[in-house]
Amino acid sequence: MKPKREKIIDAAIDLFAEQGFSLTSTAEIATRAGVAQGTLFYHFKNKEGILHEVLHRLLEKSARAYDGIDSLSGYAAIESLLRSDLTIVQQHRQEVSVLLRDINREADTPGNPTYECIAAFKTRKFELLYRFLRQGMADGSIRDLPVEETAWFLDAAFYGVMHSKLIQKMPGPPDDTQAIQFCLAPLKP
Repeated sequence: MKPKREKIIDAAIDLFAEQGFSLTSTAEIATRAGVAQGTLFYHFKNKEGILHEVLHRLLEKSARAYDGIDSLSGYAAIESLLRSDLTIVQQHRQEVSVLLRDINREADTPGNPTYECIAAFKTRKFELLYRFLRQGMADGSIRDLPVEETAWFLDAAFYGVMHSKLIQKMPGPPDDTQAIQFCLAPLKP
């Protein structure tokens, strides 16, 4: 049997996906989860806390997936990093969609736990991208490029494609790996 905390998270994500974060009440989440509203507040301060927990879990999964990428060429390491991000998006499509659509307020406020969580993850991810780009330039798998700008472009392009597909429901390439190939193509010598 699933723990109550997990039932609350699952119910919240389903409701956020169906009707949006702002239109979902904690009472609806508790009812859908089959728990008392007091139980919800025992586990989470508010519904923002649930959304933050989902974000934290996804970023932790992504960070763990980055471990062990080091032994490849720079180009292959960047490809592995992007593929691991794609895997997280594919495995957690509903959660990622909800986060992309609904987390903006908290993500833009320094000092907010959501902002701090994203900032710490982005710092780690960009440090890896910088290292992999430099490694690729040194091993010849990546042409000479400005490291910081290229890392920013890679991240923005990948998440731009995911945002367009998941939130805006824009037609995109039938195969998500084409987005990765699009991001990687400019890196080749």
